Amino acid sequence: MIALPPVRHRGWLLRTVFRLRVEECLALAFILPTTYLTLVAYAYAGRENILGARLPGGVVRLVVAAMLLLALAAALRLWPRSRFVRSLREVLPFLTCILIYTNLHDTIGFVNANDIHQVLVAIDQWLFGVQPCIWAERFIDPTLTEIMTFFYGNFIWIAPFVPAVLLMQRRGSQFRESMLGIVVCFYLGYALYVVFPAAPPRLYLAHAFTTNLRGHPNLLFHASEKTLELLPADSRAAFPSLHAAVSLLALIYALRHLRRLVWLLLPLVLGLWISTIYLRHHYVIDLLAGWLLVPLAIRATPRLERFWISRQLAYGVTPAEWSFSRPEPSEAAH
Repeated sequence: MIALPPVRHRGWLLRTVFRLRVEECLALAFILPTTYLTLVAYAYAGRENILGARLPGGVVRLVVAAMLLLALAAALRLWPRSRFVRSLREVLPFLTCILIYTNLHDTIGFVNANDIHQVLVAIDQWLFGVQPCIWAERFIDPTLTEIMTFFYGNFIWIAPFVPAVLLMQRRGSQFRESMLGIVVCFYLGYALYVVFPAAPPRLYLAHAFTTNLRGHPNLLFHASEKTLELLPADSRAAFPSLHAAVSLLALIYALRHLRRLVWLLLPLVLGLWISTIYLRHHYVIDLLAGWLLVPLAIRATPRLERFWISRQLAYGVTPAEWSFSRPEPSEAAH
C-alpha cells in the first residue's frame, strides 16, 4: 500500500475535529441537532399553549450541560495534568448520553412522524399469540410492581458500572474499551429511535389494558410515575430497547474483565429485562432488537477507535492516554 503524505493542508476544521476523542465527536454529532430540536419543540409548545414541565426541563438541562462543558474545557486548559480533571473528561460521555436520551423523547416527532409501533405489536402477536404486556396483567401485585420498579431503576448504574470499576482500578485500556463500546451502543440506538419511532406499550396499548399497575404508597413505583409524567405523552423511544442492549453489553464486558462481578450483575440484568415488559415500557421485539445491537457495537468499537487514532496521528494529535486499539506507527500513515 502506498503511504499517504502527511496531512497538513486540509483545513482547520478537520484538525479541530481530530483533536477530540471519537466519543466526544459522536456526542457533538448528536447533541447539536437535538439541542436545536429541543428549542424548536419548546417554541412550538409555547405557541400551542401545551407547554408542560418536561420541555422547560429540557432547556434547563441544555443550559446546565453547556455550563459544565465550558467549565471542563477551561479546567483542561488550566490544569491539563490534573488526574481529577482528566477523570472528568473520561466520564463525561456517559453524562452526555443521558442528556441526549432525555431530550430525544421530546424531539423525535419533529424529525420522523412515521410511527412503527403498530408493526411491533403485530410482530409480538405473531411470535407469542398474545401481547406479552397485556398477558402479564395477571401477575400485577403491589409488591411485585415495587420489585419490578427496583429492577428497572437499576439501569441507571448498570450502564456505567463496569467502566467505572475499571477506571477506579486504573485498568485504562480495558476501561476505554468498555466505556467506548457502551457509548457507541447508545448512539446506535439513538439513531434507530429516529429511523423507527415507536411509542411504548404503556402509551400505544393503553386502551387495551384492563388492570392498572399499582405499587405501595410513596415507594419506588410512586416516584417512577412522577418521573414518567415529565416525559411527553407522545414519547417515541421504544425501539430498540437500550435497556436490553446496554445491560447485555455490560454483562459481556464484565465477563471479559471483571468475572467475579458477573454473578452480581446477572440477576439484576435478568430482572431488568422482565421489568421492561411487566411495567409496559417495551415490546418483546424491542428487547430482541436491543440484543442484536450488541455484537454490532462490539465489532464496530475497536474499528472506530483504530480509524480515529490513525487520523489523529496523521494530524499530529496525541491519542487518548488509554487507547486500546493503537495501530503500529507504520500503519498510521496508510
